[in-house]
Amino acid sequence: METLSLCLILMGLIFLLLSVKPAVEICGIAKSKGWWLLLSLICIFTFGYASFAAYVYLSVDSSQVVMAFSLILALGGLFVIVVVDLGKTSLVRLQASLDLEKYNAQHDHLTKLQNRPQCFSCIEQRKEQKEDFAVVIFDLYNLKQINDAMGHFFGDQLLVAFSGAISNSLLPGSELFRIGGDEFAVVSEARNESALFAQNNAILSALHNGLVVEQTAVDVIYSSGAILSTPSEDISAPELLKRADIAMYAAKRSKQSLVLFDKTLHQGVVSEFHMLNDFKGALARGDLMVFYQPIVDAQSSMIHGVEALVRWPSDDGSYIMPERFIPIAEKNNMIKYLSAYVINTVFSDLDMLLKLNSELTVHINLSCQDLLGKNLINVLNSQISSKKVDPSRIIFELTESMVMTDVEQTKTLIEQLIEMGFSVSIDDFGTGFSSFSILKELPISQIKIDKSFVTQCLSEDKDRAIIETTLFLAKRLGCSVVAEGVENDETTHYLAQQGCKYIQGYIISEPLALGEIKRWISSNGLVHNALRKY
Repeated sequence: METLSLCLILMGLIFLLLSVKPAVEICGIAKSKGWWLLLSLICIFTFGYASFAAYVYLSVDSSQVVMAFSLILALGGLFVIVVVDLGKTSLVRLQASLDLEKYNAQHDHLTKLQNRPQCFSCIEQRKEQKEDFAVVIFDLYNLKQINDAMGHFFGDQLLVAFSGAISNSLLPGSELFRIGGDEFAVVSEARNESALFAQNNAILSALHNGLVVEQTAVDVIYSSGAILSTPSEDISAPELLKRADIAMYAAKRSKQSLVLFDKTLHQGVVSEFHMLNDFKGALARGDLMVFYQPIVDAQSSMIHGVEALVRWPSDDGSYIMPERFIPIAEKNNMIKYLSAYVINTVFSDLDMLLKLNSELTVHINLSCQDLLGKNLINVLNSQISSKKVDPSRIIFELTESMVMTDVEQTKTLIEQLIEMGFSVSIDDFGTGFSSFSILKELPISQIKIDKSFVTQCLSEDKDRAIIETTLFLAKRLGCSVVAEGVENDETTHYLAQQGCKYIQGYIISEPLALGEIKRWISSNGLVHNALRKY
């Protein structure tokens, strides 16, 4: 019996010894005093088990009490190893879950690259090293078109392939991050402009033949902006990313692959910020004014209509021209509010204008953002209802570039406008690559020949060829034509001879405020004086 007792004690001792290693691992994972206490007790019990085993062996005690106690020790050792093993398994799983959660919090789920917060951390670490480095932001130029054409899953795979192409072209020691939908950032080892452009050339070379996604070759175009950081400049991580972002948008506007940040870009952004705030205030206060430029019949010199053009009065009495503030409004999603403001103003003025000439039409320019959603249609329905406007007196102008952005969506909007009783004209006609296909695809009633063709038409054979071809096609398709940018009698005479129905430009009149256009319509004297020979 003493042999069986000794075996049971030794079995329990083995269980305790086997539990030491997982207990130590648990202490390393959990770092809890409770587990350290358990490890200490295991060590103490191990010594106790060994001592009791020696006692049984030397005393040859075969009593039932010793036998029972030996069985308890064996079961106790088994209990300890089971508890420790289960505890280790649970903690390992919990640690794995925490590690995965931490990884997901620090990485992009699609590309597996580190994310924006990690980019900030990396920049701060580089700053602490007191060495030069660069921050570069990349933005895919044509991802939306690819998503629309091939689907978002394809677009996601393209992002993965694009990140791989960038990663393989970076300078040693550089790190790549995904900081947004189609935006990537690189904290680069480049310490000067030459190194940045060399890195950019390597990326362009990697993308030269496109990327193969789902067995489809895709041309990838990107814009990037970079900022060089030196220890002498204490610029925060968010500010460095902001400046790289500014340079990236400059690259996108100029269709370059890389632009470096400089003070000029920064001043432009600050100026744009102040102008945007001032514009919001002017719009909210109703400070903006709508001027009207006459459009007349080229043969009879009788007024056909007016084009509504927004002006922003400044404190010195001059006017801020739309070329300055409309791009900022479009960039910051404010243009739809400007369009609603102009529509509201025109609809309020329309009754007074029609009392002077009941056949008058008013042209209103729309922005590409007006094509999105139902905001424009809702605004028009509300205005028609409240102001009792006759839609047949309104012609909405869409630029050719707007139309070609999404022909189907534009066609749907035009059909809605026509159904409501409005007419639609294509502005800046001839400046794009698909001018004539627009005449085929869209139910428009009028086109405006861009002034870039009209201004030099008397001296440029190609300009005259475009004008005459446009007039011929428009006549066959039942569209009237307005030539804008007419500045002299000779051009007026040429256009009238070619059968251009309407003309617009400074030879007729500059844009006029409401009171002035009312007087101009009443007298129509300037038009008759300018065109009396025709």
